[in-house]
Amino acid sequence: MYICRVLVQCGARFSEAIPDAMRDIELLVEEMMGQVLLKLFGEGTVDDVSICFTSYAQTRLKYYFMQIHAQFDREGFILLPRTEEHIKEAIGRSMGTLLREIFLSAEVDAVTLTPISWDYENTLPRSRSLS
Repeated sequence: MYICRVLVQCGARFSEAIPDAMRDIELLVEEMMGQVLLKLFGEGTVDDVSICFTSYAQTRLKYYFMQIHAQFDREGFILLPRTEEHIKEAIGRSMGTLLREIFLSAEVDAVTLTPISWDYENTLPRSRSLS
């Protein structure tokens, strides 16, 4: 099993309405990550989605900074080769594509993978299984 951490910056398309619906956006991003895990691995778990909204008054730019934590089994990766670099690239590309459908822009800053042991896996906080 691997823990995946995805860091993303998104420009707000509907910036007037979105900050008031932060929980709905977190659920939407969680669903998108779940779709990516199902598509690429056949199963997985989204553990947490954290979103921070920032507005820059002098430039009128509004951004979301997102951090997504998930788990998956590397052996289930449907693309070849099953290297960490290829997995990170596929996750980043897939999430970026989905996020650009609802945000003005989406830049996946980083995708990190960390192997986990069985003991650690059983101590993770509440999560939602996608299998």
